[in-house]
Amino acid sequence: MAIIIDTDNPDLLLDKIYEAIDNKKADKWARTSDGRLTIGTLLWKNEAFFKPQIWVDENQLRFGLLKRKDRKHITSKMYTTFHVKLMEMLLTYFDGDFRSVTATAAMAEPDAF
Repeated sequence: MAIIIDTDNPDLLLDKIYEAIDNKKADKWARTSDGRLTIGTLLWKNEAFFKPQIWVDENQLRFGLLKRKDRKHITSKMYTTFHVKLMEMLLTYFDGDFRSVTATAAMAEPDAF
């Protein structure tokens, strides 16, 4: 259940996402010191994470869902919430920075859960 974003500038888009989170523009999100994203609200914070990867040859920015280390699995509600919230943030703040965004229905690179 990866999120795949087709964009001409995946590096720049990731930088813009980090900047929006750091400046509280995208205040529903938080990031970890290693660059992973998590929903910033108390209910969901650190329950799961999106790890970004830049696929240069494909002009893609991908976010793979990672489970918290002490979890055996990620529930359907959890991965649905994380995917919907990330796509909402992308469409709200960065719709001019990419051509398309896709959420895969099955596990895909770089998912790890």
